[in-house]
Amino acid sequence: MGRMRGPAAFDVDSTKPLRVSTRSGSVEITAENRRNVLVEGGSHEAASEPEGIEVTGRSGPIVIRCPIGTDAFIGCASGAVSLRGSVGAARVTTRSGRITIEQAHSVDARTASGSVTVESCDEECRCQTRSGRLRVGRAESGELVAASGGVEVDSIGAVRVRAGSGKVTIGLAEPAPVDVETHSASVTLSVPAELHPAFELRSRSGKVHCDMEPGSDGLVRVTTRSGQIRVLER
Repeated sequence: MGRMRGPAAFDVDSTKPLRVSTRSGSVEITAENRRNVLVEGGSHEAASEPEGIEVTGRSGPIVIRCPIGTDAFIGCASGAVSLRGSVGAARVTTRSGRITIEQAHSVDARTASGSVTVESCDEECRCQTRSGRLRVGRAESGELVAASGGVEVDSIGAVRVRAGSGKVTIGLAEPAPVDVETHSASVTLSVPAELHPAFELRSRSGKVHCDMEPGSDGLVRVTTRSGQIRVLER
């Protein structure tokens, strides 16, 4: 099928990925109970290719509806990206603009300037921003990098965090390695009462507080140059 301009619908199933690239304008994708991909809004071209549904935008918002579980790969120069519903693998790259992902099997989200919010990720959640805040509700594991801005995680297993400034808050869900390194950010880690990991907590300039007895349920390593470290039982 050739490239189509304006509203377009393609009959697919969730095994065919969705690829979107746009120069400017927001991208909104909703995964729902349907058997086709519907592309609306903005100035764009869309086509069904062997490697997936290809959408190329020029300006203005792009609104897409796709089957539940669809892999979504988005590249956006300038504009917000929102993934609603439950998608498969989510890979999003923007120069500027916030990224919001409701539910995904896996996540790789990167932005130069903007916040990243992931509500739920079944497997690995990788997020990176140079200037902005990272927030993860739930993930099996993660790698989170924020040069300037806070990092907040409600519930996660194995996680690696690199942060410049701001606050880092992590809720540990299970026995798993935790590795946090910051420059001038304070770190708060909450651990379930039934878990007793080993701790390596170091701050060059700042207080270190841990109200839990160490054990062997994984290793928690936190290092900060300037900032306090707190480990709390929940």
